[in-house]
Amino acid sequence: MKIVSNLLTSIEGIQIFYIIGLLIFVVLFVVIFIRTMRMKNSDMEAIKNSILSEDESKDIITSN
Repeated sequence: MKIVSNLLTSIEGIQIFYIIGLLIFVVLFVVIFIRTMRMKNSDMEAIKNSILSEDESKDIITSN
């Protein structure tokens, strides 16, 4: 890991990529959070119910 660390510190201007990567992560996290919080309850129920059909959920519960 020290080789990679030394290589990255020797490249001039590499810090901008760290900043850009962090900004992309933060913006994406905020957008997903806002979209999730603004989603209607009926839409969330539809997504939740679409994951497993009624028969599949019974099979999972009884197989224990």
